[in-house]
Amino acid sequence: MRDKQFVIDSIKMDLHRVVNATGDITKEIPTQSVIEFMQHADKDFDKTELTEREIKLREQLKQLLVKLAEIKDPHTRLKWTEDVMTVRCRL
Repeated sequence: MRDKQFVIDSIKMDLHRVVNATGDITKEIPTQSVIEFMQHADKDFDKTELTEREIKLREQLKQLLVKLAEIKDPHTRLKWTEDVMTVRCRL
């Protein structure tokens, strides 16, 4: 197992990339990239022991990934992006 802080930082970097990719409503969402970064972040959670709080945050990210397909308007998109950023900040 790797150093926990290293793993958490890696997850946070993936989520940072997701936020950057989805936060600019003047551009289309690079859906495939967002999915890949979200899945990579999820896999990184397996690299360390998780607290109950971290397990809940991981579940929130899984739910957000499912909701990605439901984004149809800028308001929903920004709310989704804000939710990803919130999870990132709570890590």
